[in-house]
Amino acid sequence: MVVSREAAPVPSCWDVIIVGAGPAGAAAAATLARLGQRVLLLEERRAPRIKLGESLPPNAIGLVKHFLGDPEDSERLRDVFFRTAGNVAVWAGDEAQVGDFFFTSSGHGWCVERMAFDEALRRAAVEAGTTLLTGARFLSSARSTDAAYTWQVEVATRTGQDLLHQCRYLIDASGRRAIVAKTLGVHDADTDDQLFAYAQWFSLQGDDEDRYTRIEAVAHGWWYSNRLPRTEGEDSHRLVIMLSDADLPQARQAARADGYERLLGETTHIATLLAQKGYRANGTLRGALANSRRLLSFCGDGWLAVGDAAQAYDPLSSQGIDKALRSASHAGHLVHYALSERATDLTELGADNPYLRQYAAEQDRLWRTYLSRRDYYYDLQPRWEDEPFWQRRRRR
Repeated sequence: MVVSREAAPVPSCWDVIIVGAGPAGAAAAATLARLGQRVLLLEERRAPRIKLGESLPPNAIGLVKHFLGDPEDSERLRDVFFRTAGNVAVWAGDEAQVGDFFFTSSGHGWCVERMAFDEALRRAAVEAGTTLLTGARFLSSARSTDAAYTWQVEVATRTGQDLLHQCRYLIDASGRRAIVAKTLGVHDADTDDQLFAYAQWFSLQGDDEDRYTRIEAVAHGWWYSNRLPRTEGEDSHRLVIMLSDADLPQARQAARADGYERLLGETTHIATLLAQKGYRANGTLRGALANSRRLLSFCGDGWLAVGDAAQAYDPLSSQGIDKALRSASHAGHLVHYALSERATDLTELGADNPYLRQYAAEQDRLWRTYLSRRDYYYDLQPRWEDEPFWQRRRRR
C-alpha cells in the first residue's frame, strides 16, 4: 500500500502541486521529485476505484521500466503485468488478421491490471520524495500574494476541512475532467466525437493461455477483449468492451446487461472465444467516455495539463498509458527546467516561456499525428457503408 497522508497536516508551500494521481500525475510527480522539486500530489479518492485493464504495445515497455523497474524482476509487480503476444483483428474483412509482437525489439507487449499499476506508480512517486495527499479534492486556484509563489490552491478534505497550499507551478492531471484547466477558463476543442465504452468482466475457473488482444469490427462500432493478469491458482479474468457512439440505439441497448449480452452474441469471434473457453459474466457492467478530446490550450501562466487532461485518445490507438507516461515525463523535465532558470522571477512561467512553449508545440504535434493515425485505421474498415457509426468516421 502506498504511504500517503489523508487530510493530515502537511507543509503548505511547494514547488509543484499536481491535481490527480493517475498514471500521468504520478509519473509527473516522480519525475519532478527525482529532479529535486518539492511536489504535492493530490488524489481525490481515499481508495482506488475500478479501472479497466489495458494493454501496452512493445514500444511502451522501456518507459514503464523507467518508472517502475523491470516488473518481471519484482515480486510485488509480478501479478500486475503479463506478457502479450500481439493483436488478432477482424477488421478489414471477415477473416482474422494476426499482428505478432514476436518481430518487435522486445518480442512482446504487456497487459496491466490497472488498479495495481496505478498504485505502483503512486508508490514510485512517494519513494522519489513526493508527498501524496489522499481524500483531497481540488476546489480552486488563485494568484498568490506571496512573491515567492504563483498559486494559492484550495483543497477540500473528507473531514470537511479546507486547506490552503501555495506553489510555484500547477499541473492538471485530473483526466478527462481537466478540472484545473476548466476552472481557469480553458475548455475543450470541438472534436465531434461521441465514442463511449461499455465494459463487462468475465471469469473462468483455471487458466486461459490466450495472450492476444482481440479486436472485432461490427456494424455499430467495434469490440475488444484482453485477458487480465492473474495470481497463480486464482480464476482467469477477461475484459470485454463494446465501443459505439453514445447517441446510437445499440449504445443505449448496451447500457443494460441484457442488451449488452444480445449485442455480444452477434459478434463472430469474441463471443466464440468466450464460449469455447467457458467464460461467464462477472461483476457489474460499466460505462466510460472513450471519445477523442483535447484542450484548446495545453498550458498557460504557471500551469499545464498532462495525460488525458491535455488530450484523450480513442482506445483504437492503444496509447492511453503510453501517452500518459510520455507526456508526464516530458512535462516534468520541462517544468523543472523552467523553474530552475526562473527561480526568482515567476512572471516568466507563462506560455511564452521557451520550455513551456516547447511542451505546447509537442502536444499539438502529437494531436495531429494521433488524428491522422486514428482516421487511417478507421478507413481500413470498408464494410457497413450505410451505418451511421462508420459514415461519421469516413466524413472525417
